[in-house]
Amino acid sequence: MGKIAVNSVLLVALVLPVAAFLLLSSRTNLSALPAAAISVASGWALNVTWAAAADPRNTENYRPIALRFGWACPAVLVLATWAILHFFFHTST
Repeated sequence: MGKIAVNSVLLVALVLPVAAFLLLSSRTNLSALPAAAISVASGWALNVTWAAAADPRNTENYRPIALRFGWACPAVLVLATWAILHFFFHTST
């Protein structure tokens, strides 16, 4: 894959978990935990895809790292999104 395509996959891997969490938690009857799990899983899958598509001439192999820890960045992004929604936009009744 070209460098632009690989970088695009990485960018989508950062944006998709937040967008999916916002859409799933606001448009469906899912509670925050299943919406977060689906969002983190989609981000993890794209991180693994990015690692597989990274420069094959490079001697380092990113795939095992992405398989083990590719969930961490999407989880932090979804947690930050939940915290912002919960603490800043949550109306107390």
